[in-house]
Amino acid sequence: HDERNFHCWAYRYYLLERLCRSSSSSSDLESFYENELSFLRSTIGVNLSNYSAWHYRSKYLDKLLDHNPSRRSSLLSNEWQLVLNAFYTDCSDQAAWFYARWLLFKQIGIEFINEDEHIKPLEELDNIEPGNKWCMLALSQLWKGKNIKNDKRIIYLEQLANQIDSDRAQFYRDQI
Repeated sequence: HDERNFHCWAYRYYLLERLCRSSSSSSDLESFYENELSFLRSTIGVNLSNYSAWHYRSKYLDKLLDHNPSRRSSLLSNEWQLVLNAFYTDCSDQAAWFYARWLLFKQIGIEFINEDEHIKPLEELDNIEPGNKWCMLALSQLWKGKNIKNDKRIIYLEQLANQIDSDRAQFYRDQI
């Protein structure tokens, strides 16, 4: 039994989408999306490495945001707290970092990323878990995207390229 099986997740998504189409009320759809996000939160709580659950969470969060744009700010803030909790639980788990990249750059958007809410918690995590490639990469991308002058950005990218993740050295060098 592997709860990360993407075939099962894809089939679940297919079935639920068919059920959604038969729903006539807007409040039913919103309730459905919220219930599915709640289920996915509990699934992620059991296994942070469940990339499939994170992936389908992004799909249903998209749907809820499209369905009710007035809740965008609070929903995205809650999502960011979920991601931060995942980082502080196991900061080496890449599934949460991939989701965070999607959340920050595709949903929140670089122009709305707030230094106190989004960057400082990662800087704190970096102090607690020095040398974590995911945190170093995220900070480097955020500092660059927000035009924050930070001497660590180049140092981090060089460390990633030369010591921590040399298999992807060119990827990091391209960001310098």
